Amino acid sequence: MSQETAALKADFDRDGVVVIRDFVGPETVRKICTRAEKATEGDSREDMFSNITKGLERRDGYFGELLNDGPQVPILEQLLGKKPEPTTASFFTKSVNQQEVHPHSDALEGVVTWIALDETNERNGCLQFLKGSHKRQEEFRHLRAHEPTDLAGHPDLFEAAMSPGDIVIFRPTTVHWSGPNLDGSPRRGFNCFYVGAPSNWKRGRKKDWEAAKKAKLALTAK
Repeated sequence: MSQETAALKADFDRDGVVVIRDFVGPETVRKICTRAEKATEGDSREDMFSNITKGLERRDGYFGELLNDGPQVPILEQLLGKKPEPTTASFFTKSVNQQEVHPHSDALEGVVTWIALDETNERNGCLQFLKGSHKRQEEFRHLRAHEPTDLAGHPDLFEAAMSPGDIVIFRPTTVHWSGPNLDGSPRRGFNCFYVGAPSNWKRGRKKDWEAAKKAKLALTAK
């Protein structure tokens, strides 16, 4: 492992999130944009997360290749100590101010990558994180992506302002969110999700769900 990679891994292990600048070139950015927009052409949804399209790898084999063998995979292998297990590739857009994802963490071990396809900043809803929160899952387990929580003044806040071609890599258990697009500028991103074993939090939630189900069944039987 090179000194640069070792430093990146140390940051990743400590913070649960790292940004690599100029990770892919302009031609790759253009190709991702063109093919993602073609793959999602004609889609029509009106739900809260209508700006997120998952399963790109099922619509265009190019995204399957990126998910499985893209330039991010060797980096992830160095950060995780093993080759990650690919799950899905997604296309993110954000053109209206209502399209907001509130602070939350995902109850799965693994890793997520997000390549900026446009300039992203606080004004148009860039990704934001709480550094180190992947090590404090119980503290943040109450957060939900559809429920507003104001973490703007938190001392561990990290605002991932990015330029096209930059990549952010983070643990799904790291608290993350993206605010509304206030200036209406394009804010597109390409995401790859890689899953590992369920975290203790997820197992805990499953036990809670199973207990609730048993209680409901008991009441029904009376």
